[in-house]
Amino acid sequence: MKRSVLLFILTAALAFATPASADQFLLGFTGFDYDSALFTSSHYLDVGDQYHSLGYVTSVDPGMLGGYVDFSVNEYTYYMFNLTVGTVAYWDGNFLEADMSNLTGRTRYYEDPVSGGTHGVYGTSPPNATAPSTFIDGTIALGGKTYNFIVTYDIGLGQGDFGGNMDLDEGTDLIYIPSSQLNGWILGGLSGSHSLAGPPNPSIPAGYDHQATGQCRRPNPTPTTHRTWGAIKALYR
Repeated sequence: MKRSVLLFILTAALAFATPASADQFLLGFTGFDYDSALFTSSHYLDVGDQYHSLGYVTSVDPGMLGGYVDFSVNEYTYYMFNLTVGTVAYWDGNFLEADMSNLTGRTRYYEDPVSGGTHGVYGTSPPNATAPSTFIDGTIALGGKTYNFIVTYDIGLGQGDFGGNMDLDEGTDLIYIPSSQLNGWILGGLSGSHSLAGPPNPSIPAGYDHQATGQCRRPNPTPTTHRTWGAIKALYR
């Protein structure tokens, strides 16, 4: 099967029917991901493994959260966890799709004061003495159920993407989210251990799998035109 066809299949696995205009942006984040292997395996994300991602919130929607978030005063972090691989598919020995939609995980965003708080430290080979502990010891600002989660990965290029849904249900900032907008957020982005067709990324700490960059958005409910998750991925290219 040709590479272009395989990439189309992987992208289609994360297709979301969303309108072409006015998605509601919640926040952006960047960090690193890693997996907890259930068994000794020769490949990334085997059945039963758990996917984790942690790092820093880098931006928020100025209208929805901007008045309550101050990056000069607080450090904002995130943690995705309890995402368990139910099935794994391979194409051509090089393209992986790990489906975690059979179970529900969680994603939380934390607020920790810069002065007197604990700075998030990745360390190596997580879980370790500082990760995830220094990323989750602040106040839970927002959190929610994470589901329909899928990771796709091109092993040859060292590039992939991740995506799913999130329903907000906890946190001190939950009161700032309209009740009609608590459910149906899209959570996803890009991950990679290599630059595109380049060498391994030296900035990834030992024991982490990939650098991850993503966003949390909610589609405009007006059923006009449609697009796929690939349109949101294009924001990072």
